[in-house]
This record gives sequence, structure tokens and C-alpha cells, in this order.
Amino acid sequence: LPIYSASLEGLNLPDKERRQFMSQLVKSAGEEGFPANHLSTAAEMAPMEELTVIAAMLLWMGGPLVWSLGSVVALVVGDWRVRAGTVLLALALALHPMPSAKWRAALPTSWFTRALYRYFSYRFVWCDDDMEESQKAVPWIGAGPPHGVLPFANVLSIPAINTCAFVPFVGAPASVVFRVPFLRYMTLFACVPVDKKSIIKTISRGTCVGIVPDGVAGIFHTHRRDEVVALKKKKGLARLALATGTTVLPAYSFGNTAAFSCWYDRFGVLEFVSRKLQASLFLYWGRWGLPIPRRTQITMVIGRPIRVDKVDNPTQEQVDELHERILAAIQANFDRHKDALGWGHKRLIFE
Repeated sequence: LPIYSASLEGLNLPDKERRQFMSQLVKSAGEEGFPANHLSTAAEMAPMEELTVIAAMLLWMGGPLVWSLGSVVALVVGDWRVRAGTVLLALALALHPMPSAKWRAALPTSWFTRALYRYFSYRFVWCDDDMEESQKAVPWIGAGPPHGVLPFANVLSIPAINTCAFVPFVGAPASVVFRVPFLRYMTLFACVPVDKKSIIKTISRGTCVGIVPDGVAGIFHTHRRDEVVALKKKKGLARLALATGTTVLPAYSFGNTAAFSCWYDRFGVLEFVSRKLQASLFLYWGRWGLPIPRRTQITMVIGRPIRVDKVDNPTQEQVDELHERILAAIQANFDRHKDALGWGHKRLIFE
């Protein structure tokens, strides 16, 4: 489903008409699947659309970088007035009121969101009736690694799943994201904190939740040659799914790791500090060496739902078994679609 090709009129149709509109956009390849590199064509977009996305990314991604480095300098070399001003500015940027609920409700079908789809040539890809099965299995917890510098596929899935897949859905970023200056504007798309209490409360209302299961650690496993996902020992998703009897939707986010390049120390110091703070400390760059993501093609691959029976006190063996099923399903998603998406030269490695 090439979501980037949807018109504004189509995105804003009433539910019934929009379903028909979206079904007309779906492209099928039959039993043999799409040939290699068939789904690797960049979307066309108007210059004004591209400039708008670039400006937004400079704010979202460049803002935290400039703010954090500038704040360190101000706090180290500034006098008490500069330091006080820096603290007050940080508090204002972190705590100021966000736009109204009405404004947020309009964002998923806005001109700006469609420009984001086009910038990243955003699409959903699935096999057979996996999409239909995911619509029947609500509520579920979606697991779509890898994180990359910023999981754009996962961010864009929030408006796309609600608008184009007709499933009630929210994203679940780290709690700190809601207070990071500039970056917090990404939570204008429907989000809840990625903690157990928030996720359980959300799925109990019948709303699906999407997580990036490798989390902050995934940033520090970004690899130029292969796709490396830090998920081998992270079994919290399996444990939560068993305890609540919630279906898991395995997915894969192609393109997250290609949007930015990053630098971090190879001794694990920044990773350790970042995981303790639940905030990412590293350097990153994209187009023209700036904090602007490259116009890489980003695709969310959707797998078949893994239905889970509720277990009040799951054993470690049960957790391990479900965890292995999740990893196997994510691996299958990657291997099944990588050639058509132009990623045939990559391997997926779990660490």
C-alpha cells in the first residue's frame, strides 16, 4: 500500500469511502511476489513539500542537538544570569502546552503528514491476508525494529495505521521524549509512554500499541553493512504479552537505519549512560552533514499476528518460547521482503 500516493481528498474521506479508496491503491504481485528492487522507487514531491519537511526536521532533530550542546556550553562558561536563563528556557521548552486535541485530530490527514509520507516514500507491505488478520486481531502490541537514530517508520505508522489500515493505534516512545525540547513535537501524533502500566491501560481500551522493541540500545548497534537488532536478550514484550494475553504483531521497519549516520564510542560508555537516563547521547547527521534525514525510502512490513493465551504467572520457559517465535517472525518479515525493497544485500542479525 503506497501511502505516499494517497491524495489529501482521499485521506479525508469518510470511513466507508476511505476504505474503498485505500483498497484501490493496494498493489498485488501474486504468488511469486514482487521482483527485486521493484518497491525501491522514490516518491515524487513538490519543492514546497520537501522544504517544509526539511524545516520541520531541522526543528525536531536539529533543535535537541543545538539545545543540548548550547546548554552545556552556557552552564559551563556562562555567568549566573546565563545559567539561570538557560534553565528557564529549558523548562519552558519542555513544559509549554501543546496544541489542542482538535488540532492533533486533524494532523494525521493534513497536508504536512502527506508531505512526510512523500519525503520517505512511505508504504505498508504484507503477504497474503496478514493485513486483514491484523485488523481482526485488535488489540495487539506491534513490534517493529530496528530503532535507528529515530524510528521514522514507527512514527509515521501512527497516522497511517489509524487512517489507512483502520485500526485504533498509538505509538509508545520513551517517557523522556515527551519532555525533550523540540523532539517532543513528534508526540503530537497519538502516543503513550512505553511503560507497562500505560500499555496495559491502552490495550484494555481496545487500542493497539506500537513499540520499537530494541529501544535506545538499538541506536548503539547501528551497523553500516548489516541490520543489527539488539533484541536477543530483551524479553519484556513476550512476558507482557503472556501476562495480559495480548496478541503480538511482528513487523519490520525498513529504512530507519538509513535515514541518519551516527557516531558513538565503541566502549559502550554512551550506551550505558543513555540507557540509565532513557535518553540518547550520541552524534548524528544526514543530508548535507546536517541533522536532516536522508530521503531514504521507509517501509513498514507487517507480519502475521501471533495470538497469545493469557498466563497469570508465565514461566521462563514460556517467555523464552514466545520470545523465539517473535524473533523468528521478525526475521521472516525481513527475509521475505528485503529483495523487493532494495535491501537484498543486507542480513538481519540479532544481538
